[in-house]
Amino acid sequence: MRIEELPKLPKLFRVIEIDLDVLRNGIGGGGGVIFDLDAIVKRKVRRVMHSGGWKWQLVRDCLDQESWDYCFEQDRECLEYLNYELGLIR
Repeated sequence: MRIEELPKLPKLFRVIEIDLDVLRNGIGGGGGVIFDLDAIVKRKVRRVMHSGGWKWQLVRDCLDQESWDYCFEQDRECLEYLNYELGLIR
């Protein structure tokens, strides 16, 4: 389920799983690297408060997730961009 398609917003800090549009690298037909391919991945997010209201935030599965999940930081940036698009952050 995409964030835009949620029928009702979850309570603050409740963890939900969504399909997040992100950018990934991949291998092309000729064996070369293709950068910034659009992909959809499942990520856990929650609503959190900030100075302007609320926004979406990624949830870590464990404390050291950034050390083994090399896409976590990129996905965090994509989610921040989505927060700007939705008007949650200015």
